[in-house]
Parts: sequence; C-alpha cells; structure tokens
Amino acid sequence: MKLSQPTEKRLPGRPKEASEAELLRYEALWVDTFRGLRDGNPEIETEVPAGSSMFIKRSGPGQEQLYIEGFGKPPRVIRQPKFSTTPDELRSWRSRVQKEQDQFEEAMLDPAPVRAKVAAIPSERRLWEALKRADNATRVRRIYSQSNIWLKPRLEFPGGGFIEHWPFRRILYRDAEAFCLAKLDPRYPGRDQRKSGDYRRVEYLARVMAGLTVRLAPSTAVEMLRKMKHTEQCICWRCLMQIAPRFPISLARYLAEGNWFR
Repeated sequence: MKLSQPTEKRLPGRPKEASEAELLRYEALWVDTFRGLRDGNPEIETEVPAGSSMFIKRSGPGQEQLYIEGFGKPPRVIRQPKFSTTPDELRSWRSRVQKEQDQFEEAMLDPAPVRAKVAAIPSERRLWEALKRADNATRVRRIYSQSNIWLKPRLEFPGGGFIEHWPFRRILYRDAEAFCLAKLDPRYPGRDQRKSGDYRRVEYLARVMAGLTVRLAPSTAVEMLRKMKHTEQCICWRCLMQIAPRFPISLARYLAEGNWFR
C-alpha cells in the first residue's frame, strides 16, 4: 500500500509517496533517537553473530607459525617445535596445521553466535528537555548542533574519519520549523504529567519525524501510523516487541517500564 500525501499538505522537495514499511522503519529509528536522547542506553550483554576472524600461516626459513584470531576470543600463536626435523615430527606438524585450518574454515562457514558486552551510551537529557520547549527553528537547530551523541548523523572514529551512520537525523535540522509547528497540534501530549507522558511525547515526535523523513506532512504521518493495521503475520518492530496496536501494552508504557533492551 502507498501513502500519498494530499496536495494541500505537501512539503517542498521531492515526495511524494512512502510505503508503510518505510514509514514504520523511520518511526522506530526516531523512537530510538528520542528515547536515547532522554534516557541513554545501559550497558548490556547480548548475543551477536561472530565477526571478522583471521588465519595466517607463516612459513619460510626457520620455524613455521600460525596466527589465529576469532571474534570475541584472544588471538592464538602456534609455533612449530624448534627441533622437529624427523619425517614423523614434520608429518605431525603438518597434520596439526591442517586440523587448525579445517576447524577455522568450518567456524567461518557456520559462525556460532558469541556473547558480547555493549558499552553504555549516556543520555543528553538536557537537550531533550530543551527540544520539548523549543518554539522556533533557530532553537531546534542550536539544540541539534549541541548534541555530541544522539542527534549526530555521523559515527566518528578516534583516529580520524567517519561514516554517515544516521543520515536521517539531519532531517531535524532541515525541517526544524515543521517540527515546531507539529507540537502545536492538539494531538501532541505536551501537558501529560503521567509517568508515561514523556514517552507519549517520544512516540508522537517520532511519528512527526518519520513523516518528515519520507516527505510526508507530520499530521498525515501521525494519522497514518495511528490507524495502520497490523495482521497476525506482521513482523514489524512493534509486533516483534509485542506492543500496540496488535498487543495491549502501549509503546509509552513499554518504554516507561524500561523494556526497550529486554
């Protein structure tokens, strides 16, 4: 199904259609961005696919040696015994080399997941509070520029260089005025003082930004996401987390109870 933006609500630039899947995907990305801005990420231990590994065989004059490195494991260096010169000793060494190589290749063909710790990421709560209060584009852009973590589009490396890891975040700077106007909509839960109220604001603003990201007017995106049907076969992020609309628990309550990483 395509979501076409009504002519009177079109934003400048190219649009003009977005798939439900695309809108949902950006909703999840913006929920994580605003939730992280508010709360940060705790340190967690999780199961991840094995990453890069290395097998190096060095031969030539003197002892041969193997260098074996697997994801999540310390590297191993195996050296040929110093005085292995007899045919039996050489055969034994060759057999060991072949066995290590076979085991390495088998692990690469079917890598077993490993447990890894993911470091905590601090919140930028001050910026979240300021973003909620911001009533003009200049203030929103200033807040965006002050962020060192959650609103940055780039992942920068300690030794220099970067990758554009979160390019969608640039939309907040680009459409700062539309972001402010969306908070004037009666549907924005600006005065909700319940424990889950701030997370209702996270959800609403994530829907606004999902719409702006795919060039839909915020009111259109909010309404489309609110009314979107999810079948029993749906495997979107909401259904995988077992939250509304298919399940009884709302996103706001889910976040308020700290379930995002469970």
